[in-house]
Amino acid sequence: MPREGYPAATVDEYLAAVPADQGAALRVVRDRLVDAVPDAGQIISYRVPTITYRGTGLVALSVAKAHCSLHLMSPPLARSLAGSLPEGRLSGATLQFGADSPLSEETVRRIAGLRMAEVDARLDAHPGTR
Repeated sequence: MPREGYPAATVDEYLAAVPADQGAALRVVRDRLVDAVPDAGQIISYRVPTITYRGTGLVALSVAKAHCSLHLMSPPLARSLAGSLPEGRLSGATLQFGADSPLSEETVRRIAGLRMAEVDARLDAHPGTR
């Protein structure tokens, strides 16, 4: 994940600091994530906006010069999704998308649901850990 470029203390500060078109696209995706994730938290982690679930990082958002990114934070999930997403482009465990085409609610809900299942399985198997 990128660790330089747009230092911010809050997610809203980060979204305000990035180029306007990318900030607008990230806001759409962030809002869709917050709607999809029960009790979603929003923090800055590794200098990028991160959505949390059950107190742990679920996915993160960032920008690069040519695209926006949704960091899945799970290489196994990224591998399982390869070739099955109708939008964006997977690069490692990052789903890249254009500022002019924010990820759809369907894609965001699918990824959030799969990531929440991973977090639930890990936390439920090891209570008291995060």
